[in-house]
Amino acid sequence: MRTSTARQELASQLEAPRRAECHKIFQEQISTRVKIRPELEKALALAHQFKEAAPETPVIVTVHELKRLARNAAELMTLSAELQAGGIQLELLTGPLTGIYDPNGMGAMFFAVLAVAGQIERNYIREKTSKARSP
Repeated sequence: MRTSTARQELASQLEAPRRAECHKIFQEQISTRVKIRPELEKALALAHQFKEAAPETPVIVTVHELKRLARNAAELMTLSAELQAGGIQLELLTGPLTGIYDPNGMGAMFFAVLAVAGQIERNYIREKTSKARSP
């Protein structure tokens, strides 16, 4: 679970994984401009450790929503491919792709479209915020 700034509340994002009975919840308040996300790295490392220890057991990385997972569409697609290659599933708790992401067929195309839409939205918000700060 992630928010970009300390001013944004994290509570609503934290309730969803609790209801979904997630075993371990990672959270951070860090800008999408920051390339290194320590809590995301810990979550991914733990998922890979679980998969290595029990290859036949389903391992699922659950996120509140797609746009909270990566800084841009390319990073999101790369992360998704890495999870898939490691046999780790991705679950989205909110949004149009709610549930376990299926990287096959139409699911992959819809995922890519949503990834790009999320990036466009972030760019718009960033632009709008920059203009609001300028004199």
